[in-house]
Amino acid sequence: MTGSWYVVLEEETKNYASVDGHGYDLYRWHLARTTEVEGTREAAGAAARSLADSHVPDSIGRFLYLYPGARPGRQVYRMPDGTLLVRVTHRYDESRFRVSVGELVAAQEEVGGERLPEAPSGVKRLFGRGRP
Repeated sequence: MTGSWYVVLEEETKNYASVDGHGYDLYRWHLARTTEVEGTREAAGAAARSLADSHVPDSIGRFLYLYPGARPGRQVYRMPDGTLLVRVTHRYDESRFRVSVGELVAAQEEVGGERLPEAPSGVKRLFGRGRP
C-alpha cells in the first residue's frame, strides 16, 4: 500500500572469483527484506534500530550454533542520511548490512506476457542453443 512506512534491510554478499590465475573477493549489496511498519515514520525508525541491534546475517549466523552462548560483535553507525550501517563480527569472520526507513511511493503488479514463438533452427544454432 502506498504511503506506508517500511524498514528495508540490505545485506552485503561475498563471492569468490578467479581471473587469469588471480583470486578476487567480490562484494555486492542485495535487498534482503522489507517489512511494513504500522504507524508513523518514528515508529519505523524505532523498528529499524531494533533490527540493527538484533539481526545476524546468514554468513555469521550459520556458524553460531557451533559455539553455544556465543554472541557476535556489533558496531552500529548512523549515517548522515539516517541509514544504519552495521558491522557484525564473529571470530575471524565479518559481515555488514544496512537498515533504512523508506516510504512506499509506488507499486506496480507484475504482468505476464505471452511467450515468444520458437526461433528458426538456424538462429538457435547461431546463439549456441540448437544442435548443429
